[in-house]
Amino acid sequence: MVYVGPFETPESCEEWKREYDLAFPVVPDAEGALFERLTSGWVPWSVLVAPGGEVVFSENEFDEAGFSAAIADLFSEEASPGLASAAPVPTAPAAPAEAAPLARSGPKTVVVLGGGIGGVVAARRLRSRVGSEHRVVVIDRSPSHLFQSSLLWLMDGSRREDQIRRPLGRLSRYGIELVHDEVVRIDLDRRLVGTRVGAELAFDYLVVALGARTAPESVEGFSEMAHDLYSPEGCREIRDALEGFEGGKVGVLVTSMPFKCPAAPYEAAFLVESRLRRRGVRDRTEIHLYTPEHQPMPVAEAALGRSIVELLRARGVHYHPLFTFEGLRPATREIVAADGRSERVDLLIAVPPHQPPEVVRSSGLAGVSGWIHVDPATLRTGHEGVFAIGDVTSIRLPSGKSLPKAGVFAHHEADVVARQIAAELSGRQASARFDGRGACWVETGDGRAGFASGDFFADPEPHMRIAPPGRLRHWAKVAFEKWWLWRWF
Repeated sequence: MVYVGPFETPESCEEWKREYDLAFPVVPDAEGALFERLTSGWVPWSVLVAPGGEVVFSENEFDEAGFSAAIADLFSEEASPGLASAAPVPTAPAAPAEAAPLARSGPKTVVVLGGGIGGVVAARRLRSRVGSEHRVVVIDRSPSHLFQSSLLWLMDGSRREDQIRRPLGRLSRYGIELVHDEVVRIDLDRRLVGTRVGAELAFDYLVVALGARTAPESVEGFSEMAHDLYSPEGCREIRDALEGFEGGKVGVLVTSMPFKCPAAPYEAAFLVESRLRRRGVRDRTEIHLYTPEHQPMPVAEAALGRSIVELLRARGVHYHPLFTFEGLRPATREIVAADGRSERVDLLIAVPPHQPPEVVRSSGLAGVSGWIHVDPATLRTGHEGVFAIGDVTSIRLPSGKSLPKAGVFAHHEADVVARQIAAELSGRQASARFDGRGACWVETGDGRAGFASGDFFADPEPHMRIAPPGRLRHWAKVAFEKWWLWRWF
């Protein structure tokens, strides 16, 4: 075993080895070449490389069972050269096999789990493409859809919560059935889902769009010290705290990877800086951003990350990459890093840990990372008639990195899945494919926003087009928000 220290020196690696009394070598990756080639751009990351140079395991979370299986497989191959192992572990999750189309006779039930962006678009697209004899059912524990892209505007006071919510019940006017309940069980063998109140619903097709669950409760002291950037309650708290802030140190913290909407913490830093400057307290304030990423939005083209770093610097925001979060000390208002460093802050805005929903973990759909591995083009799982879209999935790119968790991808994936199912129900060949294209606005404050778009399936790296911040791009984002909420509800 070898530990690789990204962007470290031989001296710092040796010091780290002595401090933790490690028996294996610790080698520097001074320029970050291995780090950028083998990971999605953040720490920690576990990689297993075979003697021939093939990566046989690569995950951002250490999965003991998967790692052990990969090691056992290596020894099996070494002991029996030329023979295929019984349980190969690929570099990336293997694309699930194409399941045979379901029999088309009679009416079918399509169940969509989740009323977020992906779930709403999938249900609406399906309803418009399949006959009325087929049922389209959405199950969600919330009575309303929250347009999460606008939480940052709730944070800076330019939106009220009712402006970015829509009742899911409105879907019924399009012929979509809504079940207001929480999914607690997915039975793939019996082809049914179970809910919190004990109801069971059989499905012919299943679209899992349950998203990523934020888990602030998993960080001790979070509720006492931090404001949650990913919840309406937390954003209202941030808004009120900024209104009364008279100076000091503001921290924007990414607790762990991955998280949805990769630009959000950077946008938050820009909006906080703009807000405090308008209030006249910027000269009495330091703003610091702490993240385990080596650069902003590391899965995208490097030029995008560099441009955001330059903008942070120009706005006087202190940037701390490769900051591996360890814990909080509410009594002293300190953020603690894994290497022992601590940073005291007066106001903390935090991205909480993101986790797959428990019902996904227990369903048999999840891969070693806990997320659902799907065919990148069709979004099919390895189970007949079962698809997964959006933040709940893990899609490995040609670059070896993972597709970011973002609403734009959930939207396009939902459209592909709806076309796939509709084609099968009408007896046609399912030809729709997800192409990995996406776009993102980056709010920079002062009524300006940048814009980036590109092809994340490009080989060997995602190819991006980047437009600098401007007022027109900010208003384009405002127009998109209003269009999206009008179009789908």
